[in-house]
Amino acid sequence: MVEKGIKMMNDYTGLRRKKILLAEDVKLNQYIAQRILESWGCIVTIANNGKEAFELMQQDFFDCILMDVQMPELDGIGATELIRKLPDEYKSSIPIIALTANALASDKEKYSKAGMNDCIAKPINEEKLFSIITKNIPAESFLSSKNIPEEKNNEQMNESEKLYDLGMVISVSGGNRDFIKKMVLLFMETVPPNVAELKKSTESENWDQVVKIAHKLKSTIDSMGIKSISPNIRTIESDAKQKINLTEIPSLVNKIESVINNCVVQLQVELQ
Repeated sequence: MVEKGIKMMNDYTGLRRKKILLAEDVKLNQYIAQRILESWGCIVTIANNGKEAFELMQQDFFDCILMDVQMPELDGIGATELIRKLPDEYKSSIPIIALTANALASDKEKYSKAGMNDCIAKPINEEKLFSIITKNIPAESFLSSKNIPEEKNNEQMNESEKLYDLGMVISVSGGNRDFIKKMVLLFMETVPPNVAELKKSTESENWDQVVKIAHKLKSTIDSMGIKSISPNIRTIESDAKQKINLTEIPSLVNKIESVINNCVVQLQVELQ
């Protein structure tokens, strides 16, 4: 499906058997992070929101939590604050790493005040995630790099014509074609409905909902390398949040809808 060469991959067995609680409500982001962690040998438990994360913390023991900041029912900050109040000293002091599309200095300060130990921006970079986790969880050992051959396949369209770039997905796939295909299918299944919801909320001028959907789409658009609309989705989120330039948002949403629909068409061709 994607032309690839030889890639250098690190052996992350120092984190083998570490139990990681991944709190993330976006399925595509879940799948990326879970794939990365399990490729290192980590044992991953998924929480779909902050409420589930807090409940799982009370039921089991983990070495670290990757906590999305914006989630339904209970957000990452609220969940972190509850965890820090647990009577069990081990559980209340567990390393919590914020997963966020907002990684400005002011945001990091807010996460720190809530009790989060660290922060990583989405879309997740494998090397950066490894660095942050090992900084908070001492790894037993780190082995040297090794060459992993990656399969080749003929491209069905010119790279310059593509609206997306699967480079990040490929980099975390470890040469696993099924993983890449699953990521593409998840994108095609989940993103168009989210865009439709964004358009509906824009038409009804439900700006709070527009902010939430745009924030959710932001990391997915970045993960799939759809650079042409990456600035647009950020503008929508920012302007809707501040209630400014509202008359310009519908045209930006229409552009995003068009690009996403064309991406889906291109990806369908590539999957053949």
